[in-house]
Amino acid sequence: MVMIVLARLLTPEIFGLIGMLMIFIQLSQILVQAGFNQALIQKKEIDEEDYSSVFWINLGVSLLIYGILFAGAPWISIFYEQPVLTKLTRVLSLVFIINAFSYVQEARLTREMRFKTLTIIHIPSTVIGGALSVTMALMDYGVWSLIALQITTRLAYTIQIWFYAKWKPLLSFNTAKAKTLFSFGGKLMLNGIINTVFQNSYLVVIGKFFPVSAVGYYQYAQKLVKVPSSTISGALYRVAFPAFSSIQDDNRRLRENFKKLIQQVTFWLCPTFVLAGVLAEPLFSFVLGKQWLPAVPYFQWLCAMGIFIPLNQFNPTMIKSKGHAGLLVKMEILKKTIMALGIIIAIPFGVMALIISQVTTFVMAYIINGYFTGKVIGYTLKRQVKDLIVIFLLAITAGLFVYFLDQSLLDLANIFRLVLGGTMGGAFYILIARILKLNPCLEFVKIIKNKRNFFKI
Repeated sequence: MVMIVLARLLTPEIFGLIGMLMIFIQLSQILVQAGFNQALIQKKEIDEEDYSSVFWINLGVSLLIYGILFAGAPWISIFYEQPVLTKLTRVLSLVFIINAFSYVQEARLTREMRFKTLTIIHIPSTVIGGALSVTMALMDYGVWSLIALQITTRLAYTIQIWFYAKWKPLLSFNTAKAKTLFSFGGKLMLNGIINTVFQNSYLVVIGKFFPVSAVGYYQYAQKLVKVPSSTISGALYRVAFPAFSSIQDDNRRLRENFKKLIQQVTFWLCPTFVLAGVLAEPLFSFVLGKQWLPAVPYFQWLCAMGIFIPLNQFNPTMIKSKGHAGLLVKMEILKKTIMALGIIIAIPFGVMALIISQVTTFVMAYIINGYFTGKVIGYTLKRQVKDLIVIFLLAITAGLFVYFLDQSLLDLANIFRLVLGGTMGGAFYILIARILKLNPCLEFVKIIKNKRNFFKI
């Protein structure tokens, strides 16, 4: 909601400036964490020295990274030919230091599966950051309102997590324990670096070769796709990774729970993105304003990518929960080689070609992820597709139904097109799912009625 309000108050060019910095911000976050937080969750036995050692590593690396980015900020400005990026980089990079104080506490709460507590922490953090950011946007602070959103939200989050976790680091550092954790976490860090570089390469290429407004259109369209998909998959990931890690030696139970997970997520996300793509034009006009209409075709193509985001996250999660961090690195190298070739081929043909290339590589990444998941736990790509294909076909059918319905509603106001199209499309999808007795639909009803846990651990 906050980002929607900001989109109406700020220009695409302002969002484009922040988009240019994303690769540096996300890479730095990965380096600060260094995979230790995932290692803390995955390791079967952990003690206070493990937690404390990781805390001091996080803090030390965050200070080092901040110093590097502070000194290198002018070079970022030169690369993009945007002088304002020097100040923006130096201020936004403060987030790394703030985050370093929360990573271990977050890992502890995740390991203890205190997800309700994490949710309680996130909500007021988002409200506080959003309120300040919107206020600054109304006062014409422009791009600085987006910087304030990041810093204030993370600061509020860090203060709260210290209160709820009730944990403080020991004044000690165990080198042997740190090395043990890094033997697993370091591979995840390398995997994260490879993934982040290539996922943000589209923003870098667009920022370097195309207008700043194109970066803004692309970044916001991508955000509208990634936020719901990543929020849902991320929330489930925080549950799934420790849950799967706890039964990592039982492939049968892993397969059962993984099948249930991907079916449930796909059942809800697939029709959401299909219908959003069909209704993109009235959606952007009504929610964001007409200044964002050039982003509509970007968004429609990226909706196809959104369907595969959770699938491309959960398949590697299975491999990670089994402890095969080295395999993840090899997989990422293969996927990113394909992505790099796609980017090189697409650059001469413009932004749309880059986006189509991105969607294509996401589909290919799922094929690779599914193949190796099959090798590790015996749940093959062919079986995954078989378990999901009916959901895909039903969502596409609902999308076609809404498309033809919307063609008869073009003379109505955008709000009516959205309400009628979304309601009718959603009702059509759920009705057919109930008639076909699709497993994820029936499973969801059971979960609601019985109020039982999703994972049978």
